Amino acid sequence: PFLSVWGFAFSNHREISIQHVHKCLPEGHAQSGEILHVGPAEGSAANATGQGHSAIGANRKASGAMAILRDISSARAEEPRHEPCDEEVHLFLSGSDEPQLERPNEQFITSSVSPTTGESDVQTGNIPVQNAVSVEQSWEDDYQDSPQVLPTSSPSLNISDAGSAIDDILMEEETQILLVHFESVLSEALAIVVDGVENPFRSHVLPLAYHHEVVLHALLGLTACHISLCDGGSPMTTASLKHRASALHGLVALLAKEEAHQLSRSDEEATFATVLLLVFHDICESGISSHGAHLDGISFLCARLAKSEDFSSRSPAIMFFLAALAWLDVLRGFSGAEKLAFSEDVRSIVRHHGSSSLHVLVGCPPDIFYRIAQVIDAGKGFQAGILSLPNFKIILQDAEKFFREWDREQAVYPTAHAHWKPVADAFRHACLLRVLRWPDTFAVRCEDARIQGSVVAILDAFASVSTVAPFYKRLLFPLFLAGADTSSPHQIHYVKYCIEEVERSTGFKHQAMTDVLQRVWEERKANTHSQPNVPWMEYTCSSTIKKQHAYLFF
Repeated sequence: PFLSVWGFAFSNHREISIQHVHKCLPEGHAQSGEILHVGPAEGSAANATGQGHSAIGANRKASGAMAILRDISSARAEEPRHEPCDEEVHLFLSGSDEPQLERPNEQFITSSVSPTTGESDVQTGNIPVQNAVSVEQSWEDDYQDSPQVLPTSSPSLNISDAGSAIDDILMEEETQILLVHFESVLSEALAIVVDGVENPFRSHVLPLAYHHEVVLHALLGLTACHISLCDGGSPMTTASLKHRASALHGLVALLAKEEAHQLSRSDEEATFATVLLLVFHDICESGISSHGAHLDGISFLCARLAKSEDFSSRSPAIMFFLAALAWLDVLRGFSGAEKLAFSEDVRSIVRHHGSSSLHVLVGCPPDIFYRIAQVIDAGKGFQAGILSLPNFKIILQDAEKFFREWDREQAVYPTAHAHWKPVADAFRHACLLRVLRWPDTFAVRCEDARIQGSVVAILDAFASVSTVAPFYKRLLFPLFLAGADTSSPHQIHYVKYCIEEVERSTGFKHQAMTDVLQRVWEERKANTHSQPNVPWMEYTCSSTIKKQHAYLFF
C-alpha cells in the first residue's frame, strides 16, 4: 500500500541536481559525466541489535550525542450526494475505519531489542506466501528515465555489518559535528522544552539513530540541512542531500521487509522515526513535502498500529512518533481537506494517550487537535460528495460552538508553566478561523467581526509570550492563519515581525509560508477576481497535479 506512494518521494529526491553535487565535491571526485553513487544505506534494513556489535555498540545509551562522542573516543569503534440524515453526521463525527489488508496464515517469529526501552520483544505474525516486492526493480521500471542516485550495493546487511557501518559513520568528524548540533541546537528548536518536560528528540530519536543506520542518515540529513540554512553556502548542503538519499534507500529496505514478514518492534520504531525526520527535513528545506508522500506512505502502518491489541504495551517513543505524524497530517489538512490520510483510530489513540507528546511537540491540547481533525475529515467528505451541504453545516456549527466555549483554564498541561495557556488559546482561534472559512472560502470578508476576533486573539497570544521563550516558535502556525486573514497594515507588519523572530530563534526559513502570505496580501490589494475574500488555501492546492503537496507550516 505504501511502497508505490514512496515512489513519489524517491523520484523527487533522486532527481536532485547531480551537477550541484559535483560542484561541491573536492576536485578529482565525480568528474563530469560520471554516475554519482550515494550510499551505501545498507545497515538501515538490519536490526542493529544482538551479538556481533563492536565495543561502541554495547555502550549506546539514551544519554545524548555528547556521551556517544565520548564513547567513540574510547572504543572502535506512511458515493454520491444524498439527502441529509442524522446517521451521516454521526459518521463524520465518529470516524470510519479503513479496510486493512489480511495476510495468509503462515507464522513467523522475529526478535529484537528496542533501543528506547531496552526490552527484548518476540513477535509472531503472518507471512505472505508470495515473494516480497522488489522495490528497487519497481522503481527502476517506473522511473527509468529519471537521473538516478543509487546505492552501490544491496540495502540488506546482517546485524554485525549494520553495527560496524554505524560505528564507521559515527567516527567521522562531520558526523560528530552534526550530532552535537542536533542535540544542542536543532532538538531545542523542534520541541517545547521547559523544566519538568523531556525532550523527545533526545530521549526517543537519538537512541534509535545509534542503533539504526537509516535513522542516523535521516537525522544527519536533517541536521545538515538546518546548518546549511543557518550558514548560506555551507558545504553541508551536499551532506544533506547525501544523507537524505541514503535514508530513503534505507526506508525502502524497511518497507520491503515489512512487505515480506512485518517489522519487529525495533524496526517499526526506526521506520516511524525515519519518516518523521524526513518530513522535518522537508519542513526545514521549504515547508512543503512533495506530494505528501511520506505521510501518505506511513498512514497504513499508523492505522495498523492504532488497531493493535497490544498498543498499551508499546514504548513511549512509538506514542510520540504516532502523535507527531498525526499532527502533521492534520496540519496539511488545513491547506486542503483532501490531503488528510490518517484514520480516525489513529487520532483517537493520540487524543487519549498522546496528550504529553502533542503538548511538547506542538503546544496544542489533544481535544482541540481531535475536534479540528473531525471538521477537516468532514470537509474531505463534503468535497468528495459523500457529505451533503446541510449536514456539513451542522458539523461546522457544532465545531464553532465547541471552540468558542472551550476553556483553557480547564485543560490539563504538562507543567504549571504559564505559557501553555496562551499557546493553547492561539490554536483554538486558529481552528476557529479554519471553521469559519467553510463551506465557501470566498464568502466571508477578513474584516468580518468573527474573523477579526480570532485574528486579534492570536496576535495577543504572541504579545504575551517572550520572544526567547521555547513556546514562542509554536505560535507560528496560528500566526500564519491570522496573517492570512487580515488586511490591516499594522497587523501585517506585526505578523512579519513575529515570523522574523521565529526564523531567528529556530533557523527555519519558512519560505513556502511567507510566499503564500505575500501572494494573499498582494491579491487583497489588487482584488483581481472581485471576491469578498482571498482564501490562502487557493495557493496550496493545484488542479494540475494528482497528488497534492503537503504544506507544513511548523
